[in-house]
Amino acid sequence: MPKTSLRSGSVWNTGHTSPCLQIADRHVGATRADTALTPAVAQHIITAYTAPGGTVCDPNPGPGLVLAEAVRAGRDALGLTTQLRWESALEANLDLARMAGAVGTAILLDSVDDPRAAALPGAIDLVLTGLRHTPTSDPSHVLVGLYEDLVAVADWVWPGAHIVVTCRPWRRHGQLLDLPGKIYDIADAIGLIPADHCIALNAPVRGNRIRPRVITRAGNTPENTDLHGQPTAFAAHLDVLVFQLPSTAQCADAPERGVA
Repeated sequence: MPKTSLRSGSVWNTGHTSPCLQIADRHVGATRADTALTPAVAQHIITAYTAPGGTVCDPNPGPGLVLAEAVRAGRDALGLTTQLRWESALEANLDLARMAGAVGTAILLDSVDDPRAAALPGAIDLVLTGLRHTPTSDPSHVLVGLYEDLVAVADWVWPGAHIVVTCRPWRRHGQLLDLPGKIYDIADAIGLIPADHCIALNAPVRGNRIRPRVITRAGNTPENTDLHGQPTAFAAHLDVLVFQLPSTAQCADAPERGVA
């Protein structure tokens, strides 16, 4: 769990429209297979932590939802090469954003060593990425991948700027994993400072209650069942973990780390 006390969290009402309908209006259908983020959550984070003209980076862009939402919001977007399965969806989502009149630009680098990285106009204002997993994923592999993604781009971020990671509840063998705690450990290892822990809803609020979306037979997978194998509702929220890169003053005040 976090070793630094956090400010009071917030609950974001980002679930009044179903993720499928959000995607249908702005992204290609293949994007539905990626559950790391929804368009509404990405929009909320981008507008909350950046200003128009800023730069948003997703080091693991998948189908490009974050990049497309960034350019639609008037930000520049930067991503590293996505997995082969997502390449066509990423390009199509960026094309849809351009056709919708997006004013931001998008750059895709082959790797952190891509020579074009040296020509970037300035440091990154926001790193935003979502943790991706399937019922058969190995948690250790997924978390190591997240660590490598964040380390790769941390040096490109302005001091004091934000790095945001989202994750949805993950059950393995009927037990809920403590993903937020593991992500805090990763951030601490990189030297990031916890800033906020928010909840982004994927389900609508009716009156004073959250109404989880009805599960379907297609969703009756191991990650949607409890310890006894009984089906549960689809996850009604995403955890949004917000970190900051230490500012110059904080770095100067921190004790030097020596090698024993």
